[in-house]
Amino acid sequence: MLYRGYLISGILILALFATAQYRGWSIFSASEAKTPPGATRGIYHK
Repeated sequence: MLYRGYLISGILILALFATAQYRGWSIFSASEAKTPPGATRGIYHK
């Protein structure tokens, strides 16, 4: 009984992580800067 509960909860957690990975969800804010293309100023920008 307890084994089945752990198995089902583990499968549900893995499914949630797989869905989050597929959809692009994140716990934290987005790591990408929301700047328009060409607005970045790199070392070699003139």
